[in-house]
Amino acid sequence: MRWNMWNEQNRMTHGRSFLACVVLHLSFVTSALAEPPAFDSLFPAGGQIGTRVETLVSGKGLEKETFQAWSSESHVVVLGGDKPRKYFINIAKDAVPGPCLVRLYNESDASPPRIIEVGKHEEVLEKEPNDTLADAKKIEARINVTLNGVLEKAGDVDTFAIRAQKGKRIRFELHGYALGSPMDPAMRLLDDRGVEITSGHDTYNLDPRIEYTPLSDGTLYVELFAFVHPPAADVGFKGSANHVYRLTVTDEPKQMPVLTEPGKLTLPALLNGCISKPTEEDRYTFSAKKGDDLQINLRAQRLRSPLDATLRIEDAAGKSLQQADDADKDSLDPTLRWKTPKDGDYTLVIADRFQHGGTDYLYELTVKPFTPSVIATLDTHAYRLEAGKTVEVKLTVKTNGTFTGKIKAQAVQLPVGVTAESVDVPAKGGDVKLTLKATAEVVANQAPFAVEIVTSAPDAVETVTASYAIPFTEPRGDLLIMSDTHPWLTVVAKKP
Repeated sequence: MRWNMWNEQNRMTHGRSFLACVVLHLSFVTSALAEPPAFDSLFPAGGQIGTRVETLVSGKGLEKETFQAWSSESHVVVLGGDKPRKYFINIAKDAVPGPCLVRLYNESDASPPRIIEVGKHEEVLEKEPNDTLADAKKIEARINVTLNGVLEKAGDVDTFAIRAQKGKRIRFELHGYALGSPMDPAMRLLDDRGVEITSGHDTYNLDPRIEYTPLSDGTLYVELFAFVHPPAADVGFKGSANHVYRLTVTDEPKQMPVLTEPGKLTLPALLNGCISKPTEEDRYTFSAKKGDDLQINLRAQRLRSPLDATLRIEDAAGKSLQQADDADKDSLDPTLRWKTPKDGDYTLVIADRFQHGGTDYLYELTVKPFTPSVIATLDTHAYRLEAGKTVEVKLTVKTNGTFTGKIKAQAVQLPVGVTAESVDVPAKGGDVKLTLKATAEVVANQAPFAVEIVTSAPDAVETVTASYAIPFTEPRGDLLIMSDTHPWLTVVAKKP
């Protein structure tokens, strides 16, 4: 191990992002789901567009049979192989790069979903041993590649050799925690003598990212290792069959949004900006009339930006009228509802809470008239319904603003033989229960369904789909997928 310069103090210094978001904890079982298979991980956790990828799944019970598989994307099809635990991911040529969910199921059970990723670059699997520079040098990787690996045991360090070109900037981006792996990964970049050039740990979540411009042609080495997550007293390097990761190495330029220079805004406004250097503040002025009811939203963490943004509204004299930091316990991105006290000009000020900044401290700002909105969260990811019985679907509805019409919750996309009556939702939101009923003659079925919240007013009807939060122990930032609107329903027919 050459990582003798890294210590717990450094680890805590970099552990800044505490977004109370959600990701899947695979030991999670509810009373609505009867002992599902423990689908813990799959390796590799994705593949390139237009390819067929062989993958192995791990988890208790998966070695006994080949389960069927469901994917949240129609262009990504997962099929069981000739042996339990062996699956194939078929990725269509017209698939879109990005994450999707995979769930395993049979006639009586369904697993929680796992995240896989569709990539656009060549995919390479690690080859052990690759703990040292000498090991890595035997297999030198090209730029614009995704390296798939597993930190499979305690103390494991994976090393990859990358052929670099002088003056051509390289980005190393790791997805481990973001896939749902129980890891707090880190990496460092070394020259061909093994001397550290730079290192990376936390970004918008626990996953590291490094950008570097080589000073000469030659070989660079990237080392990967992980601490345990959730944190433990033992800060040594950890590993297991579930410590799966994907490392993308590319010299392609970032796809940057079109940035708006701070200045005068015309409302409503939607723009992209950047806190490009430490201590910087972006200031946008706008005119408003007394009584204008404005909704001001800023997205940064949700865009995987390291910006921990603050919002502040000032009057023409520079007096602070209202400010916001975190929206709530579940988001570091600020939001404001603000009513204009009088006609005049006002300034919206955006900054980083800790006075940090850089070219990747990006944000998206929306300023528009306030309109009532609703969100709904399901209590779990899957439900099990037996013939002739019922099961409750619990959801929490939150409203923002006043609705003049009724709000109803309803289950849709239910299989034949399963029904559910819609229920009224209190105007101020709250906990609601839907009851799914199965006839005695219902046919066995396994498929997703949906729960909709319908709000009606004299001049408008809006439908919002409820999502389930994907739980994780002590979340420390976003995953590639935060929630899903496809809860699973297993319908069990009466035994003959």
